[in-house]
Amino acid sequence: MSLDGKGVVSGSADKSIRMWNAKTRESLGVFHGHTDCVRSVAISPDKSCIVSGSDDKTIRVWDIKTGEAYPLSEHSGWVRSVAISSDGNLIVSGSHDKTIQVWDMGTHKALSTPLQGHTSLILSIAISSDVCRIASGSGDKTIRVWDMGTGEPLRDPLQGHTGWVNTVVISSDGDHIVSGSYDQTVRVWDVKTGEAVASPFRGHTGPVRSVAISPDGKRIVSGSDDGTIRVWDLEFLNQHKSFEAPAICFSSNPIHALHSPSSFLQDSESPSPSGLNEEGWIVGPEGRLLLWISLNFYSVVYAPGNTLVIASNVLQLDLSCAAHGTSWHKCREQS
Repeated sequence: MSLDGKGVVSGSADKSIRMWNAKTRESLGVFHGHTDCVRSVAISPDKSCIVSGSDDKTIRVWDIKTGEAYPLSEHSGWVRSVAISSDGNLIVSGSHDKTIQVWDMGTHKALSTPLQGHTSLILSIAISSDVCRIASGSGDKTIRVWDMGTGEPLRDPLQGHTGWVNTVVISSDGDHIVSGSYDQTVRVWDVKTGEAVASPFRGHTGPVRSVAISPDGKRIVSGSDDGTIRVWDLEFLNQHKSFEAPAICFSSNPIHALHSPSSFLQDSESPSPSGLNEEGWIVGPEGRLLLWISLNFYSVVYAPGNTLVIASNVLQLDLSCAAHGTSWHKCREQS
């Protein structure tokens, strides 16, 4: 999507690229030239150019007004991700050949030798807003952060995902990286330390294919093969990540959280429940069970920290009056 939110660009398995009016949903133009599936597209800040990456192993820079294309050919594998710097001067591409390439937008030339370090295909590329860093997600299950100027990695790989890292994005202030993985989780990382900021965000029941961060840094949006889009409240998750008063909430409204989780968790040092297990149970310390939800609703139930779930049907739970543990008898008391 363009920076002003008025234009949308899409790439397709039919080898074409289309530009759309975001408001009217009308097609503004079709671009042909790739000889295989188009995997990734980006639009320049001034909306003068589109950059595309394809399974034909090329990148193309398209002049939106004339439709003329300039092919860039350095990769030896499918080009899975392309990104344009915020100043519009650089293109960064990631490929199945395990390398990252930086290009000059004006000359269409590679600026250096390819960035190498990943041991599997590159699935996603992001550029920091200050154009100082590159983040890459790979099939080797890691995220790497690179210095844009030198092409050198800034630290050891970020490790924690147990599946391919399908998507990465850098926050506008450059302090955090958000990643989505085939392991069905979303993770937030501190760029300076390389450490995970909190526990993985769980709720999706399929691979996470795309993530985005709101401009104010308070929300994360994730899209998954499970057919849902989830909006995560970072402030809520940060406020309730301590063991003393963890939130057990399956609603967009925090007042619907479990009224007194302490009796369920019993001051355990184990992390608070972050979602349903594979059988649909909310499980606490020592295998203690809180509640069960039918697996038919597994993919559409609100997860802790969700402010919105977009799906054909969704499920929210109000646990504010739920009785559990030694207080079960209170469910018979009159209010």
